[in-house]
Amino acid sequence: MSTSDPEDPRSGGPADQGAGRPGEDIDAEFARLMEGISLDETPLTVEDVLSEPAETGPDAEPTVAVVATSVVSAKALAGVIRLGREARTDGIDIPAGTRTLDTSTGAIAAGPLAETAAHDLAAIASAALQRNGIVLFWRRGDRMTATRYKNGGRGEDISPAIVLGAVDDVVEELLLGATDLGELGEGLDPSTLSRAEALEWIASGKKRK
Repeated sequence: MSTSDPEDPRSGGPADQGAGRPGEDIDAEFARLMEGISLDETPLTVEDVLSEPAETGPDAEPTVAVVATSVVSAKALAGVIRLGREARTDGIDIPAGTRTLDTSTGAIAAGPLAETAAHDLAAIASAALQRNGIVLFWRRGDRMTATRYKNGGRGEDISPAIVLGAVDDVVEELLLGATDLGELGEGLDPSTLSRAEALEWIASGKKRK
């Protein structure tokens, strides 16, 4: 005759039935949570996520900025832009990706710049050129603009068609996408120059080679 109380949980009686061996409740809960989930499927990796197509929109369209000047050489223009940055008191800097290139109608400064950066570049270049006017061309997708700059200040917006005829054909080709910046070579990066180098480049670049 047993002296244990069948209702006493310590005796393993009816009140303890269903508890089973330790861990069975955890296993059952895990099985419930995993319903419908197949571990045979290949999990996503970081590479998979990054390779997904990016969202499209205006900001995803390629941009190009071209500052057309009458400066005789790309070397001199690089020096001018470096000194122009120094002359500014508003803290704007030469945008990354800017390069100067030679054309038959004068050196240009160009780069795949956003609109704000493009206007910063034009302001810097015209600050050093003082009274000599320049024109900033900028394109993103189907949108193309032209803006005059003089003595460091922004002037009027004009129709690109009015002024494109006065510059080398390569400017229009860049703006229309017929020529890529990479096809024109590395060019010269004005941001890498010291003040002394900028002065030297201006002096040595006064004559087109």
